[in-house]
Amino acid sequence: MRPESTINPREIPFVRLLLPLVAGIILSFWINFPSYYIVGFGLLCFASMFLLVFRKVDFAYRWLFGVVVIGWVMSLGYLLAVQHNDLNQPNHFSNFLENKNTLIAKVTASPKVGKRLKTQVRVLALSDSTGQMKTASGNLLTYLEPNSTDTELAYGDVLILKGWIQEVPPPMNPHQFDYQRYLRYQNIHYQSFIKKEDWQHTQVNQGNLVLKFAQKIRFACINQLREHLPTEREFSVGAALILGYKDEISEDVRDAYSQTGAMHVLAVSGLHVGLIYLFLNFFLGFVKSASRIFRIAKPVILVSGIWAFALLTGMSPSVMRAATMFSFLVVGLSMKRYTNVYNTLACSAFFLLCFNPYLIANVGFQLSYVAVLGIVYFQPRIYQLWIPRSAVVDNLWALTAVSIAAQMATLPLSLYYFHQFPIFFWLASLIVIPAATFILAFGILSLIFSWLPFVGWFVGKLLFGLIWLVNFLIFGIQNLPLSLIEDVWIASIVVAGLYAVLLTFAWFLKIKKARWLIATLSLLLLVIGGRAYQLIQQQSQHEITIYHSYKNSIADFISDKKTTTVTGIGVQARQVNFAASNHQSASVIHTNDKAYFRGNHETNNLFLQQNFIQFQDKKMVIIDDEKLLNHSLSIKTDYALVQNNPYIQISKIKDTFQPKIIIFDASNSRKAINVWKRQCEEIDLAYHDVNEKGAWTVEF
Repeated sequence: MRPESTINPREIPFVRLLLPLVAGIILSFWINFPSYYIVGFGLLCFASMFLLVFRKVDFAYRWLFGVVVIGWVMSLGYLLAVQHNDLNQPNHFSNFLENKNTLIAKVTASPKVGKRLKTQVRVLALSDSTGQMKTASGNLLTYLEPNSTDTELAYGDVLILKGWIQEVPPPMNPHQFDYQRYLRYQNIHYQSFIKKEDWQHTQVNQGNLVLKFAQKIRFACINQLREHLPTEREFSVGAALILGYKDEISEDVRDAYSQTGAMHVLAVSGLHVGLIYLFLNFFLGFVKSASRIFRIAKPVILVSGIWAFALLTGMSPSVMRAATMFSFLVVGLSMKRYTNVYNTLACSAFFLLCFNPYLIANVGFQLSYVAVLGIVYFQPRIYQLWIPRSAVVDNLWALTAVSIAAQMATLPLSLYYFHQFPIFFWLASLIVIPAATFILAFGILSLIFSWLPFVGWFVGKLLFGLIWLVNFLIFGIQNLPLSLIEDVWIASIVVAGLYAVLLTFAWFLKIKKARWLIATLSLLLLVIGGRAYQLIQQQSQHEITIYHSYKNSIADFISDKKTTTVTGIGVQARQVNFAASNHQSASVIHTNDKAYFRGNHETNNLFLQQNFIQFQDKKMVIIDDEKLLNHSLSIKTDYALVQNNPYIQISKIKDTFQPKIIIFDASNSRKAINVWKRQCEEIDLAYHDVNEKGAWTVEF
């Protein structure tokens, strides 16, 4: 690689093309232009490029060519994203939905076994109102109740399904994981829960032959690993690291690796693809031939081996990125041409986004590219801060520099998506990065030599022992005091600010000008000041939140970083955590009291007695029994919360308690709520249906 000071902008054309492509894709997520506008704009830019190429343009106006190229690439990104969205296809099944549909669909992902078989299918045909089947398309997430044919279900199988198809719902509680958004960027917009008598296997398989073969090999390898790794924890880590199979990773293993900053090693990525490249290149080095045939065959074998490994491990965005990048690297080296690493990265991203524009929203895709950029730029500079004399210490320091560089680059995204920062990430990296090399090598050898009794057994024992040791050390690091900073919630504007700080600092390191250091520090102070202001605002927040939890009543009363969580009798802790924990973390809650509706509880700001709650200066009545309305008293309240399907008339609630708004929580049936909503509309009383609209929150 050439020194950065000598890099010519002409050496990084794909960097300059990638930025407008990404801008066009992101623009399609925000603004819905008519396609013919974009096509017309793109054709205009394309025609302008030809005019500028074939006509002599004054040197002073050479920037015009760059402008029209940017416009054309932006329009290309926009159109690719729009075209990729299945909802924009005229034969998408959502255009033909009836109350209950019969459809023919092909399994496109291996089922995940649980109480129901969760799998993704591609719709092939759908019945219309007359009962006739018509060709359709689109992805559907299905939850199949197991029946007698579930054990035979596999990729490519064609099924006949009958059920209600509904849109994937948005998150129903504040700060809850947005599963709808996650699926949308996988081109999945609908889901269906199907009973066991409403689906059947047709015994037909239409899967891609290459993918079917890869899946077959993959599951054979997984079964082979089970023999070498008999314990659950070691098998889950080994299968994830070697084959990208993560379905059986338990919560404790996932938590240990994520909380120590080692989770990336369980996702097959650039490290694994790089090792495969080195292994193949090493063995091909034994072939001493200078013939033209071998010079052509070698890069073909390397690229084929890399993509075969990618196919075997499930083609995740991170492994596709790495495979694409190494493919360009192999081709460049085979042509004996200099390749700029930034251009190679941008080139791989450009082609992957042309193939699937929605990858830009994939967390793994974002983190993998940002991490590699951080390693390429910051690792040499960090490493040069100290040059150890000992070769062993030097290698350990080089690995630490890699880990620090990757963490620097990914920190804003990690805080935004995962809300935590592992303090001992550098220590975990010193363990898992070297260990991953040996685990991958022993894993491949154990699969290759499994047919040799003693050799396969011996390599399998080495593999098991190494994974056991890595797990032991990772769990040990997790249990170190102050090993994790948790509950860090930052907004997207803070992420942008942190990357602005990082970019100005990187530019300062390059040109060593004091004004860029001043700019870095100024931006950092601005980000810190904004975050401090947010925390100060949260210090004095007063808020009531009624959460959505199926058939349950859960409410938080938040004041001065303290909350009292009030629930119905019998609501379990895991249900409260699922509904409320993210919002409590984002609100920087320090203490949490527990109470029950229709109980008695008192804090500095909350007074709860039977059916009445006073919080600050706000009054709430809990209506869970019609007897509460059978008296002549009139008590003015701010809010009325209806629970547990009482037999009531809304007009009587209004006359008795005069609430400004009435809230129907998730403990009520939809049928009862629909009746109450009609009554509210008749007497012009504001209402909020938690089942339909999600959690109700009021701040004051």
